[in-house]
Amino acid sequence: MSQPRELVMSISLNALEHLGINLYSNMPAVLSEIVANAWDADAENVTVTVDKAKETITIEDDGMGMNRDGVIDRFLTVGFKRRETLGKITPSGRNPMGRKGIGKLSIFSISQIAEVYTIQDKERTAFKMDSEVIRKAITGNIQKPYKPEELKSVPSDLKKGTRIVLSGLSKSLSGMTVEGLKRRVARRFSVIGPKFNFKVTVNGTAIGPDDRAYHNAIEYLWIYGQQNDFVKSCKHLARDHEDRLQAIQAELSKSKISLSGWIGTVSSPSQLKDEEGDNLNRLAVFMRGKMAQEDILDEFGQKEIYADYIIGELHCEQLDLDNHSDIATSSRQSLKQDDPRFEVLRKIVLSELRHIAGKWSDWRRSDGTKTAASVPAVSAWLNNLHGDTKKKAERWIGRLNTIRSPDESDKKELLKASILAFESYRRKEELDRLENIKDENLEQILEIFQNIDDLELSYYGQIVKLRVQVIRTLQNKLKENDKELVLRDYIFEHLWLLDPGWERAKGTEHAETQVNEFLKKNSGELKGAEKKARIDIGYRTTGGKHVIVELKRASIAVPLDDLTKQIRKYRDGAKRILEKTSFKDWPIEIICLVGKPPPEWNDASGTGRKGVIESLKAVDARLVFYDELLTNAQQAYGDYLEEHAKVDKLWGVFEAINDFAPPK
Repeated sequence: MSQPRELVMSISLNALEHLGINLYSNMPAVLSEIVANAWDADAENVTVTVDKAKETITIEDDGMGMNRDGVIDRFLTVGFKRRETLGKITPSGRNPMGRKGIGKLSIFSISQIAEVYTIQDKERTAFKMDSEVIRKAITGNIQKPYKPEELKSVPSDLKKGTRIVLSGLSKSLSGMTVEGLKRRVARRFSVIGPKFNFKVTVNGTAIGPDDRAYHNAIEYLWIYGQQNDFVKSCKHLARDHEDRLQAIQAELSKSKISLSGWIGTVSSPSQLKDEEGDNLNRLAVFMRGKMAQEDILDEFGQKEIYADYIIGELHCEQLDLDNHSDIATSSRQSLKQDDPRFEVLRKIVLSELRHIAGKWSDWRRSDGTKTAASVPAVSAWLNNLHGDTKKKAERWIGRLNTIRSPDESDKKELLKASILAFESYRRKEELDRLENIKDENLEQILEIFQNIDDLELSYYGQIVKLRVQVIRTLQNKLKENDKELVLRDYIFEHLWLLDPGWERAKGTEHAETQVNEFLKKNSGELKGAEKKARIDIGYRTTGGKHVIVELKRASIAVPLDDLTKQIRKYRDGAKRILEKTSFKDWPIEIICLVGKPPPEWNDASGTGRKGVIESLKAVDARLVFYDELLTNAQQAYGDYLEEHAKVDKLWGVFEAINDFAPPK
């Protein structure tokens, strides 16, 4: 009878697949693990060199390094318990960041090959690890211990510490910039810099606290504990920072955790998108000077507007005490949400977010009013309001600063609309006064009506200005090949493009339906060249007139006889239908929108331009050319606006808002 097998726990090389090769999702996170190992090795200098030509990344430190036994027992041992074996404090007095001994495996999530060179007490060790060889060992039927390839020599320029060269990178370096890498590494550590005797450089440029690039965007700031250096770096604070540590000290003491750091809000959510496209709208949690979770803001489900403006760094050392279980998940990029310590932190932070939400709303409203009033024309307008109307206007204008808006131009439009709205409100108050005005006070009554006329003038001025913007946009976007398709639907609904004096008539919908049905039926009977030339036809009523608009293809010139023949059919058929309506006495005008005139247009010895115009006029029609359409409309409205600006009392206010550049 054979001897029973000994009960033995073994660790499969599959652990490398889960704990190393697939552990991390981005390059900065991997580099951060190597930088953290350098911190634990008491390094004072770490250099990161990105060589795009060779597609390699080299990380070198001047720490204590490793001898051969150290490489075997510490680096090549998965799950090496650093704090229990080497002590809870490094020889220089640092709190080590490493705990489970798996962070070093992250190098295989971005590279195929890692060459490691290390020196300790003049003993040199060098080896190469290849993830493809490891994968083959994992997939083999009989798994054997993985033995890295030993290298014969250590580079002569390595005098101290450890150098790791990563190659066969799985993530491209083409889109990576030195500045971008510096920012991302800087945001993962709070111990980089002279203050902590820990210098990290990327391609020869040192990383500093300012490389986090948060400070210049922060508008309001709440701090927890000593944060003088960070406060000084925030050059654009709209208000003095608020220290909240005292307010939460009792809760912290009861929970036996500490909290330091800061929470800030920016003036615009767009500032929380950095050059690399990273979303900085987050609250990061740090332990022992290293980011433990990139964001906990999502944990709170805050849907209010203020949450879109939040950014912060919170440091909580009690989450990583040596005599407590590890709070980090196996990915090392987040914390265990069901851990009681994390639940305590969540409760305290949620309470702070509620406080910040209230403060943010109050400050944004107040500062929004001040910012708007810094425009002299807006300030003068506010000063012309009185009593409750003025107070309501100031509060509402302040509220515009708490509305989600992708850019400042939207807020400017909201501000202009708000001014018009309050002018309407003020006119309503004046109308309410009519009941108390005596019959003989005719001047007061006329003044109220004049004010109403002024308001109507301002409204129409803004409408015209918007129309000019629409025309300019169409001019920029139209191309020769698609102009008919783009204009087709738009012209039928916006006849002011054909004539600024035209507006849609009301109450004519039934007649429009009948005439349009007739025109469509008639259009369906077209054949050959006539059908090919037609884009569309439509009918509208406007300004006491019946208007039929026919669109011809820009590339086709329709002979005059064919054109007038079609027009007579439209006109006579429409007349028969309109005879039965109350609009039968309105004149009919037919507009042919064309790219090219009839061939007779350029016949100097025959019909000619004048003859074409007269022939079409005889059948109540005229030509409008695509290329002239928008230009003529823009000119007409431009002339109107030039005169309008002289009489519109709010025009100057709106122009001042458009020209106002808010402080950055």
